[in-house]
Amino acid sequence: MSLRLKLLLLGLATLVLPYGGFEYAREMEAALRDGEQQSLQAIAQTLAASLQGRSDLLYRLPTDAGLAAPGPDDLQAVPLLAAPFLDGYADEWPRNSPFRRVFSDGPHQLTLLAGVHERMAYLLIEVRDPHVVFDAPGVDVLDPAAFGDRIWIAFTDESGTQHQYFVATAGPGPVRARRTETQDLGRQVAIEEPRIVGGWQLMSGGYRVELRIPLAMLGARLGVLVDERERRGADPKSFGTLDHDTLAPAGKLLIPSPELTNYLSQFIQPGLRLTVLGADRAVLSEVDALSVATVSSAERGVLAQLYRRLLERPDDVKVVAAQATITGIDRKQLLGSVQIVETAERSLTLRDKALTQLLNFTLLTSAVAVTLMFAFAAWLAVRLARLRRASESALTREGLVTDFPETGAPDELGDVARSFSMLLGRLNEYTGYLRTLAGKLAHEIRTPLTIVRSSLDNLESESVTPSARTYLDRARVGSERLNAILVAMGAATRVEEAIQGAERSRFDLRALMDSAAGAYRTGFPQRHFATDLPEGPLMIEGAPDLIVQMLDKLIDNAVDFSPDQATITLRLHAAQGQAVIEVDNPGPALAGEGHGHLFESLWQSRADGDSRPHFGLGLYIVRLIAEFHGGRAEAANLPDRSGARFRVLLSNPG
Repeated sequence: MSLRLKLLLLGLATLVLPYGGFEYAREMEAALRDGEQQSLQAIAQTLAASLQGRSDLLYRLPTDAGLAAPGPDDLQAVPLLAAPFLDGYADEWPRNSPFRRVFSDGPHQLTLLAGVHERMAYLLIEVRDPHVVFDAPGVDVLDPAAFGDRIWIAFTDESGTQHQYFVATAGPGPVRARRTETQDLGRQVAIEEPRIVGGWQLMSGGYRVELRIPLAMLGARLGVLVDERERRGADPKSFGTLDHDTLAPAGKLLIPSPELTNYLSQFIQPGLRLTVLGADRAVLSEVDALSVATVSSAERGVLAQLYRRLLERPDDVKVVAAQATITGIDRKQLLGSVQIVETAERSLTLRDKALTQLLNFTLLTSAVAVTLMFAFAAWLAVRLARLRRASESALTREGLVTDFPETGAPDELGDVARSFSMLLGRLNEYTGYLRTLAGKLAHEIRTPLTIVRSSLDNLESESVTPSARTYLDRARVGSERLNAILVAMGAATRVEEAIQGAERSRFDLRALMDSAAGAYRTGFPQRHFATDLPEGPLMIEGAPDLIVQMLDKLIDNAVDFSPDQATITLRLHAAQGQAVIEVDNPGPALAGEGHGHLFESLWQSRADGDSRPHFGLGLYIVRLIAEFHGGRAEAANLPDRSGARFRVLLSNPG
């Protein structure tokens, strides 16, 4: 991993600051929500206290009716969005309303649902009856022999006077309520009530009746009784919320007071919903401003909306609710409850404001920190790359470069650069000493060797014993080997000097190698020489004399290691902007551990039994000449390990 990437990751670690700020904002939001919860609870308790004992604000009841806990026979009127069409169908009524009242008597069942819309009360009456019996058509409705199934409705008016009406019909369709009135001589007649109208309709397993009654007619109580007959004129089986004998209503009609909504509207605010429930959890009134946001999305700004979208969690609380009970004056009777629901928009808005400021600051800080760290990392990378390039190019043909960059820097990189510079200086001194060692040794040894050789010449002219002659011959061979060493060391020194003073020219390398191959065929008749040269000229920039000397060393090495009559191959071709010279010779394969040292000075890899003087300077000279021409020397075994291949790569092909 690069230094720039490491510092970049370190800079990105500063992003933990926005995360910490977000968690802090969430804790602040929770604290604000708790405070709002307590505030809403106080408002709910205050509102409930203001409604304590105020039955006139809860229900539309006569002042002397009183208000007790809703009983099983009471009807709670539900607000209707529109006036139902009185056709005997329940399409306009709420489905599965919790305020339906069900009364059962064996296989028969009466279901009641009351509703209110504007100035009218509505009744939905559903009767489960396996045998529906209609009144006889065209017969007096008060004739007992013609009686079928009928419905009785009884209620009290605002003065407390009780009224009874019945609904009967000879078939499905519109109906009107009738009341019985006793006239002269005790004669009873049925008088229609045009204000109470409805519709009668058959349904699966029974029938359904819709009725409309003006609220002005109703008082505190209302009840419904069903007379079910098996046939016309039979004795009825009655069930419902009326007394069977007196038809007195046993239950109340609970209609929310219209003044309650006006009363609650005084306390409504944007983002609030106030709901008053009866003792039976029926909704008496509701004022809703929940959808009115305290702060619009446009006012929050784009960043705030983006932060909320990115950081919002599924478990975020959307609303805050509180509830308080409404009691009677004696504080014992439960009249209902007050519910207050508030959107969490206020706390979310405060959180968003704080979070936006915090995230903007921390993200800007993180961006600046990451940018500075990345710039610093890039600067360090440039300095390190400068040191790397200097260390890679420190070794040249002339020696070691000791002028190292960054040595004047006062930081740790400057210390490293100064240490490298000092090390390279010492290596340069040592390398210079090694380069001149051969010449110095040759100069120092030449005089003692001359004395030894002249002394051996004088001894050979004297008469010596045969045993002494043996030692004399050995001394002569040793002096010759020592002289050969001096000659080779002198040649290496001369080559180094020649390289330093060599002049470059442009020449055809192919023609030079072709001419040299012909000379080698004449000079080494015990070997065969094959060439693989390009058809056209291959021009390079260099020193032809040094190239010939390099080829001589390669051929000498190939002749030394190849058997008699072996074929030595010279090959030349251009590849990737370089001229490639290859010399293949059969013979022993190169030892694996010696490949890296073949082109070093005074290195040998010959067998111990070889008594010929070899001093490991030939391939060293090859390397020096290759480097002078901007190339390098390599050695490898042939693919079948039948010999060795020496390759020299030279730059600037023509």
